[in-house]
Amino acid sequence: MAYTPIAKLDNFTGEENDTQVWLNDVEKAITTNGWNDTRAMQAIPYFLKNTANSCINCLVNTFITIKQGKTEAVTTYLGRFYQNLCQIQAIDANYFTASQILNQFICGLCSSILQHVRPLHPGTLQDAVTRAKDFESAESKANHIQAINLVMNGSSELDSKLEKFSESINKRLEGYLTDNYTIYQPPQ
Repeated sequence: MAYTPIAKLDNFTGEENDTQVWLNDVEKAITTNGWNDTRAMQAIPYFLKNTANSCINCLVNTFITIKQGKTEAVTTYLGRFYQNLCQIQAIDANYFTASQILNQFICGLCSSILQHVRPLHPGTLQDAVTRAKDFESAESKANHIQAINLVMNGSSELDSKLEKFSESINKRLEGYLTDNYTIYQPPQ
C-alpha cells in the first residue's frame, strides 16, 4: 500500500514573495503527517523546484571544491567543511553518503597533510580529522625543532663565518696599507 500524506505541500521555486509562509507550511506538513526528521529531510527536496533546486546545486558545487589552504589549520578547514555540509544536510540529509563525505574531506586537505593521511585509509571522518590534526601537530613540532636547531647551530656557524670574514678584511687592509703607503717612521 502506497503512503499518502495527510497534508499536502506545494512546490517551492524560490520565486515566491514570502518564503516564511512556505516554511510554515512545511512545519505544518511535518507535524500533520507525523514525519520524523529523517522522513522530512527525505521528502522536502522533492518540493524544491527551479531556483530553490539550484540552491542545493550551488551548495554542492561549493562543497566539492572546498580545499584547505596551505597555511590554514585543519580545525579551520574542518569548520568551513562542516558549515557547508550542514547547509546541504539541512535540505537533504542523505545527499552524501558517509563514505563520500570522508573522501571529500581527505581530498580537500592541503597536499603536505593529504600525502600522509590518505595512505592510512581512515575509516571514518573522525579518524581522518584526528590523523590530519596529529600530522599537523607533528609537522609544527618538527618545524619548531628545526628552527631551534637553526638558531642554536646557526649561531656558531654565523660566528665562524663572521670571524673568517673579519680575518679576510684585516688581511686585505694590511696588504693595502703596506703596499700603498709608506709607514711613517719618526726621525731618530
